Amino acid sequence: MLADRPFRTLLKREILRFMRVWMQTVVPTLGTSVLYLVVFGLALGSRIREVSGVPYLEYILPGIALMNLVTGAHMNSSWSVFDAKRERYIDEVLISPMSDLQIALAYTLGGTLRGMLMGTGVLLVGVPFVGLHIEHPLLLVLIGALSAFIFSALGTAAGALATRIDHISLLTNVVIQPLAFLGGVFYSVDMLPQALKVATMLNPIFHTVDAARYATLGISDLNPYPTVGIVFLLAALALGAAWLAISKGPNLRY
Repeated sequence: MLADRPFRTLLKREILRFMRVWMQTVVPTLGTSVLYLVVFGLALGSRIREVSGVPYLEYILPGIALMNLVTGAHMNSSWSVFDAKRERYIDEVLISPMSDLQIALAYTLGGTLRGMLMGTGVLLVGVPFVGLHIEHPLLLVLIGALSAFIFSALGTAAGALATRIDHISLLTNVVIQPLAFLGGVFYSVDMLPQALKVATMLNPIFHTVDAARYATLGISDLNPYPTVGIVFLLAALALGAAWLAISKGPNLRY
């Protein structure tokens, strides 16, 4: 019970951190998502009328929402933890009566909420374009929460392990964003040659996108329920990585 109040305080701080500057943290991403819908939906939609019997613009909307969800969740926690290290206010967090797991969880949940808000915002912005009907709303909430949690936890680990600001930017620009674009957001895996199919199957973002597309549209490239199991497993592994990084990360403790 002693660590409950510090945990809630840190979590509240992480939420207020992005909510107080929502014009910088949320609105620009929604604008970018509208551009994706317009550019990809109109440009490719004129050539690709349907995918799996679904209009192309409607087909890509869940993937765009997931892409923004995971990138937003990851960026929030990675920058938050790294800034705490750089400015040394991480010291107050570390000496509080919280375990390393609680610290990792607080940072991760803060990023998870930001990711969920961004994903929800993209869906709401996209509805006027496609008139979206959600087949399995509760499953969509679950997949969105787990997906945001996974990449927020990985962001927590990245922030704890990074020793320079370049490391955060490199991971976001060279790993996370390419994986998001190659995660089946704009195409079905059945469109790909065999070698690229195998590579896509190894992309964790593909599994979250495919599960979200099933929850939203009722179609998927894979059997949806084993995919949901994979997403749960990834969430557990990501939390373990964040916990270990907070425990052992460089420059966290003198």
